Amino acid sequence: MVVAEAAPESSGTAVGGLAAGASGGGLLGALGCKRRSAGEEEMVALQKYRELLLRGRGISEKQRQWYDKLCFWSDAPTKQGGRVFVLAPRGPRGQTEYSIDIWELLAYSLTKLHDHAVTDAKPFAIVWVQLSNHRLGLLGLRRLRASLHPNYLSNLEAVHVVHPSWAVRMLRVALWPIAEDDYWERFHSHERVEFLDSHIDTRQFRLPKDIYEYDKYLDKQAMEINDQANKKFGGGGSGLFGGEEDNQAKQQIDQMTKLLEERGHDKAE
Repeated sequence: MVVAEAAPESSGTAVGGLAAGASGGGLLGALGCKRRSAGEEEMVALQKYRELLLRGRGISEKQRQWYDKLCFWSDAPTKQGGRVFVLAPRGPRGQTEYSIDIWELLAYSLTKLHDHAVTDAKPFAIVWVQLSNHRLGLLGLRRLRASLHPNYLSNLEAVHVVHPSWAVRMLRVALWPIAEDDYWERFHSHERVEFLDSHIDTRQFRLPKDIYEYDKYLDKQAMEINDQANKKFGGGGSGLFGGEEDNQAKQQIDQMTKLLEERGHDKAE
């Protein structure tokens, strides 16, 4: 069933903002509005949260049956012992560009999360399967974070993004030299489902078949790109761009490698 898609809020993404907020502020926490006192902000957030719950609980039974395929609790826990909640917005046949009202889906997701995260105040993790489409921009993540019960952030182990969009990849690269260590402990990005294994036992953790098929599609796409590059540049010795552009690309890679090495050295100390 096709449903209306919310208007785009930003060309970027702040999927890490929710994870950063779990540490009581964090780098992206600074993006939040500070005009109100902490008590006033909490009251406003609780009111917004109640409104989202009411919206989620008011969804028709037919729509719930559809959303149950897009958001659900997994039977497999994290290796830290928390429950795993999966958010995987997509079309009925795994379409990545299928139109979905993301705020209605999020509201319904909160009705499922509420008892565990708020009432029982138990730890949990989010596995967000993006299929290369994050669907929620910077302003949307800020709005969501400002509409949650505080127990969500205090009990959130981590956000695991699977099949990240390019915006998420760029965000992580941009924040690598400056984000706090706690940020990286709570915001993870995985190119394939199997890479979740460091945090969740993937032998127990299962996702719908179409998500694994997207894994295979990405693998096939990567192989095709590699084959094309080999055919085009295979014995010539020229780079991907050639000339000065190759030199600039190499310099950028060297600079990023140096940053990563320095970051690793800092952590080791």
